[in-house]
Amino acid sequence: MTGCEQIKELYEAYVLGALDAQDREIVEAHLTTGCAACAAEIDRARWLVSQLAYLAPKREPPAALRTRLLEAAGGRTQEEPRGWMPGWAWATAAALVLISLFSTYQARQYQGEVARLQTELERERQRQRSLEAERRTSEQALAILSASGTRELSLKPQTTAWPEMRAFWNPNRGVLIAGNQIPAPPGDRTFQLWVVPKTGDPISAGIFRPDAAGKVLAVSSVVMEMAGTSALAISEEPAGGLPQPTKDKIRWVGPLT
Repeated sequence: MTGCEQIKELYEAYVLGALDAQDREIVEAHLTTGCAACAAEIDRARWLVSQLAYLAPKREPPAALRTRLLEAAGGRTQEEPRGWMPGWAWATAAALVLISLFSTYQARQYQGEVARLQTELERERQRQRSLEAERRTSEQALAILSASGTRELSLKPQTTAWPEMRAFWNPNRGVLIAGNQIPAPPGDRTFQLWVVPKTGDPISAGIFRPDAAGKVLAVSSVVMEMAGTSALAISEEPAGGLPQPTKDKIRWVGPLT
């Protein structure tokens, strides 16, 4: 937010002296930069405030009061100009405008606070969704690890500098992929798990990415008999994955021997 945009709602409240110390300092600091546009708006606000005296309707004083005033002034009887307004009317008009401007200023302050709270609420909702997804993954992983008939496989990296990953496969519950210090693919790419049958094309078993610490804990619900499978493989593919693996992008392979 630029300086002009930051103070554009504060001109009238500044002229009326209704700002708190922090906002007043912000306005005055900006005006010291020599901003002609904001200086003109401040002048406009001063003119507006100067017209407060003219907001109350014109009233004629009572005849008796008029006579007493003329006598007290030295007996002048010449016709006085119309349009006399008592001080209380000017004060009332000024107070109404001040209250209106201050209420508008407070409403805008509240709107900013509401927007901030809404942003924090959405951030918390996203955090809760992430925690819920992690909880479901952990429950699925535990179910695979504890199920009868689960088999553990070692997925060897095709690049020697990378660590291997482990796969836990249960034909009735799915596949769990686990690894640590796994380098993340570029931001627009993902890892894709494949079940490689003994005959036919590889079958996609889902996509995943390591977290910020390089940890992988991914669960696929693919259900397939191991007897007809020759290997599990992980490739690097465009975001969203592909129907078939890119042959020169295979990163890990774990044969079923």
